[in-house]
Amino acid sequence: MIKLVAHRGYQRKYPENTLLGFSEAIKAGACHVETDVQLSADAIPVLYHDDSMRRISEVEGAVHDYPFSALVNLPASEPHRFADQFESIHITPLADLVTLLAANPYVHAFIEIKCLAVEQHGIETVYRSITEVLQPALDQCTLISYSIPFMDYARKAGWPSIGAVLYTWDQRNSVEISLLRPDYLFCGVETLPQAESLNLENAQSVIFEVDNPEVARELVARGIDLIETFDVGGMQAALSSDP
Repeated sequence: MIKLVAHRGYQRKYPENTLLGFSEAIKAGACHVETDVQLSADAIPVLYHDDSMRRISEVEGAVHDYPFSALVNLPASEPHRFADQFESIHITPLADLVTLLAANPYVHAFIEIKCLAVEQHGIETVYRSITEVLQPALDQCTLISYSIPFMDYARKAGWPSIGAVLYTWDQRNSVEISLLRPDYLFCGVETLPQAESLNLENAQSVIFEVDNPEVARELVARGIDLIETFDVGGMQAALSSDP
């Protein structure tokens, strides 16, 4: 069976990076989930992707402009996609995802640290704030980021599982990636070469964003380990008969 990663939860049907979306992804059969994390003004981690809060929450500013007490009362309902269907859904603290993981110990979570959080708060503050919250689910969590300096810090600090998010597939051969020795490499499907083998010797590969079962099958046949998708339920159903 092809291994799927629920990208920001069950994003195709529910608001992204919300407890509802992750709960529904797990109900749909997801054993791997991926979320984005930023820090509030008072350095408390929440689940959020965008630099601007306009698309998801219809408010001005960024996550780091608001204290945690305000963020958890702001919407995460994506009204441009769902109108008022999920108007009661608010921004989710990372701690709530940890509670969900504890209730589902077979689920593995990829926790993406957004570069904006690192820029605003600094590597040490971000690492300390996030890892304090993740401790109860340490064995279920892999830290990932586009920020190689952050991932290098996490590796040296002893976090057991880390991953680098690549801007292009060719970056996998860079000196900085070789020195980092990540357990996982994430990359967008659009940067992959057309025909050659995609097998990696020293890391597991995760490719995003894929919502076509045939593309997923082809990528796995070429050596990719995990497929990241917004439509985890649909893809799970389409691939359920695969050996």
